[in-house]
Amino acid sequence: MKIVWEQSAYIGNAPVFCTLCGRRSYPIRGRRNQLLLAVIYDPQGIACGEACRDCVAAGPKGIQARVHDRIESFRSKIADLESLGIDHIETPSLEEEFRLHQQDAAS
Repeated sequence: MKIVWEQSAYIGNAPVFCTLCGRRSYPIRGRRNQLLLAVIYDPQGIACGEACRDCVAAGPKGIQARVHDRIESFRSKIADLESLGIDHIETPSLEEEFRLHQQDAAS
């Protein structure tokens, strides 16, 4: 992975989400009042997202720790979703939904 500060391809000061930690990040202003983002490139040189200033400042070991934390968070969320999808799924019937709408209309 290689991280390079580049001119933002987005219009205005639009926030992006850091690919490494998942937090919202805003471009920084360069010397010529240009908006800059830290663009992440994979080993083949393909851009694969942006990094926040905190991740860039954390350096290689800090970035590895943040990515590992994010992976663990995703694994936990995946396990939660898998447990929901295994069991029987029961949804409200159309009759229940209709009764709910009738109650709202009567109020």
